[in-house]
Formats: sequence, structure tokens, C-alpha cells
Amino acid sequence: MRKSVRENLISVLLAFACSLGQPVIAHAEDSTDYHPQSFTQPLIAARGTVSPAGGGAVYLKPEDRCNLVVKEFGWDRGQCGTIDQLIFGFTPEIDNLTVEKPLSDGYVSLADWDSSNRSAEISSIEDSFKESVKAQSERSGKDIRFDGWLVYPQIDKAKNILYYANILNWGGERTINISVSIFDRQGYVPMKIVPVNGNVTSDDVQKIVAASAAAYKPQAGTAYFDFSSGDKIAGYGALGVLATMLGVKYGGAASAGLIALALVVLKKGAFLLLLPLVWLRRLFGRRKKADG
Repeated sequence: MRKSVRENLISVLLAFACSLGQPVIAHAEDSTDYHPQSFTQPLIAARGTVSPAGGGAVYLKPEDRCNLVVKEFGWDRGQCGTIDQLIFGFTPEIDNLTVEKPLSDGYVSLADWDSSNRSAEISSIEDSFKESVKAQSERSGKDIRFDGWLVYPQIDKAKNILYYANILNWGGERTINISVSIFDRQGYVPMKIVPVNGNVTSDDVQKIVAASAAAYKPQAGTAYFDFSSGDKIAGYGALGVLATMLGVKYGGAASAGLIALALVVLKKGAFLLLLPLVWLRRLFGRRKKADG
């Protein structure tokens, strides 16, 4: 029996995940092929580079990753440009890492993170996120719930990153969503990460975040500490970035274009702004059960 595109994709990426030595090319019956590339050299991103963190990782070139999100998640091709790089098996602990196109609203001041009402503001953002999850659950007909923070939102000022890990329950299945934003001179670069192990600890998340952030190097002169008087400054602070990472609006944080994309993606049921490419991990799991 000939394999479907979905089955071919699972076979190819699973083969790489199992560290088979030679590249594999899948030929799908409808000519939509995926050609995973061995990740052995730094990848060029919009405002920096992403370097390998270990052996065995692979990535998809732009056309392949666009075919993936269009076919598997129902995106329109015009939305493919929101992804900068898509890497599988980035480290043994990371199933997949999505580096998104950077936000260029200007230098983001982190001063609001030190304000006395930060906890109250994060609670408000969390409430909005819960409402988004509830709405998505109703639209999709799936039981989806926010089960809290595995790692509460925090900023590492030495690395100039904002990150968190939250827990989403999909019909009784626990899924961890790790998000990192790397601040630079022009705004920030968002990353979304799916861990291999759905039962990771907060210490595991810290290691995953550190490895992911360390792999990204900004272009010369664009790092956060390269800020100079006269540079454009964003109309929101770190709390606004957190809201945007979660796909909810907070003051002037989220651009109209991003909110519009969020609504399109949520209506299609892909949920990618709230959750990375977790479905690939689930496909791997179904494949392993079928082969077992």
C-alpha cells in the first residue's frame, strides 16, 4: 500500500529522530515532498544565526516547512512567512524548535517587569489566555484547558530573554508549551519549543531554555546591549511582550497584523500561537504505537 503524505512525513522525521546516519527523502504520492536537512552548520535567521546544539538535528527549508504547516495545520501560504526556522531534534530533550520572524516595533524597555503591580498584570494576562483557550476549546469541540505554569513567566536580564512554560490539557493529555523571547536592539525574536518528554520538570525547562537561547546569536550591532540614544523604542514593555507570546492583547502590545493572524489560526483550529507544532510529536507517538 502506498503511503500518504502524513505517513511519509512521520517516517522521515522519525528516522532522523532515531539518528539514522544517512539523509532520507520521502516521495509522497501527490508530489508534496519533504526533504529534511541535517543541521550541522549555523542557519541564517532574519536578525541572527541559530547554531547546532548537538548532533542528529534536522531542519526544513522554507518551501518544505510551508508545505508542512499548510497541509498539516491548515495555514494559508501567506502565513508561512511568520516562521523563520523550524528545527527537529534540536537537542535530545527538544522535539521541535520554531524560531519565528522577529518583531521590529523597537527596543523594548524591561522597566515594567520591576513594577510593584507586575504580579497583578500577569494575572490579568493569564485570565485573558484562559478565555482564549476556552474559546478555542468550544470552537474545536475538543476539551482544552490551561492547567497552570510549569515555569512562571520570568526574565533573565543577563541573557536578555523572557520565558515561561505552561501546561495545557488536551482531552486529558498533558502538553508542555515552552516559549522564549530574545530581546534585541530592534524588538525581539520569539521561539516556541516542544519538549520530548511531556513530564519535564521546571529544572529541565531551565536547561532547555538555556540551550535554545545560547544557540541564537544576533547580528553584529543588533544585540540588546547595542541600544543607542535615538533608536526606536517600542510602545510597550516586557509585560506586553508576554501577552503577545500568549496570543492575547494587552494595551498596545500586539500589532493588528499579529492579532489578525491569531484569529485566523485559532478559527482554523491549528492553535499554533498558543501551542507549537505539538501535533508532530503526537504523530510520532501514533507511529511508534503502530510499529510496536
